Amino acid sequence: MLWLSHVDLKKDIAHHCHDVHEFVVCLEGEINIQTEQRSYCLAAGQAIFIPEKISHSASVNKSTSNQLLFSCIDSKVLDTLSTSANSIYLKKLVHDVSMTTAHNPELLSISKEIIKMINDDSLLQTCIKENLYMRLLLTHIGGAATLQNDSDSPAAIRIKKAKKWIEKHYTEEVTLERVAQQINMSRSHFARQFRQHTGFSVIDYLLKVRCDAVATQLAQSNTDISEIAFSTGFSNLSHFYRHFKRRYGSTPRAFRQMIRDQGVALSA
Repeated sequence: MLWLSHVDLKKDIAHHCHDVHEFVVCLEGEINIQTEQRSYCLAAGQAIFIPEKISHSASVNKSTSNQLLFSCIDSKVLDTLSTSANSIYLKKLVHDVSMTTAHNPELLSISKEIIKMINDDSLLQTCIKENLYMRLLLTHIGGAATLQNDSDSPAAIRIKKAKKWIEKHYTEEVTLERVAQQINMSRSHFARQFRQHTGFSVIDYLLKVRCDAVATQLAQSNTDISEIAFSTGFSNLSHFYRHFKRRYGSTPRAFRQMIRDQGVALSA
């Protein structure tokens, strides 16, 4: 089964998993994908492949247009599309969540070709869609591989330094300008480089770090939730509650209770 759909996503999707592989291309707007390991922020021209049985959720800005190409494919069908030339790449793809973190116009171009024939299930068009889908996957894999090979570049090293600085100073007033100054980059260039190498905007990454710090304190202490929020850098409680629920899928109080019910604690 290969299922393709062009959607304008207007609501969040709760944590779930499939018995099929899911591939998402962002065509317009933004979508945030959360797995158990990390979060991915996709803008137009970016994609993510989520292997079967990987639990994930999605959230979007409901006030904007979030155009996406969704596809699901089961392992048997993917195997039929595998060849001696591409099998090594497909095997790697299905064993790890893989993301293209740089804008790739080719992903958009191929997706638009697919959308034109998305409702045509004739035998010929089905064959063409399968070939386009494989081009889409291989383009995605190529982008992810390029990024991985570039992990030791000067730009990547500076972005790692910026991430570490944010993780150390997240309780303070952190701005795009202030972080850019730490690694001697212009504001605009740093913003582009940071998103390209991490998949997050600087502010979204800061919010992720703060929410993760809150989650750790909720699991390890009885400190008042408002006090925890302010101590981790949040200055507005409604802002805090909105972003925490967006990342963890529950309110801070419900999250704390869930951790207690499960009898586990998060490591610092």
